[in-house]
Amino acid sequence: MRNLNNKSGFTLIEIIVVMIIVGILAAIALPNLFSNVTKVRAEEALANISGIKPVILGCETAHAGSEATSCTFATMYQTAPSSTNFTYALSGVSNGNTGWVITATGTGPAAGGTVTVTQATAADGANFGAITNSCTGTLVGAC
Repeated sequence: MRNLNNKSGFTLIEIIVVMIIVGILAAIALPNLFSNVTKVRAEEALANISGIKPVILGCETAHAGSEATSCTFATMYQTAPSSTNFTYALSGVSNGNTGWVITATGTGPAAGGTVTVTQATAADGANFGAITNSCTGTLVGAC
């Protein structure tokens, strides 16, 4: 004869304990996930800028003395490079290897952050100096 009072399943305490464990794991994992997403976005901008740098250097070599008018995104590309997360701007290109700045401004999911790559002028004025990267806004610490 079967016992009709034999019930199987989880108790309320067991379900609550599992929910607490899942909550603790989520509290540990989610901040790491979001910081990794931020780093990947900054790396995307830096990778795109890495592809732009040789084009700028080649343009400056080809147009020595007239870089200011010849080496712009409008002349090197049909339109300024862009991606889903960033729009790019080039500034500071002038005559005589004085350096330049590329700024990637976050759009969409990367809004509020910028990645800036600066090519400094060398002390001798004939060559370029060091390249520096900086991240601001929501991308702070990602460079």
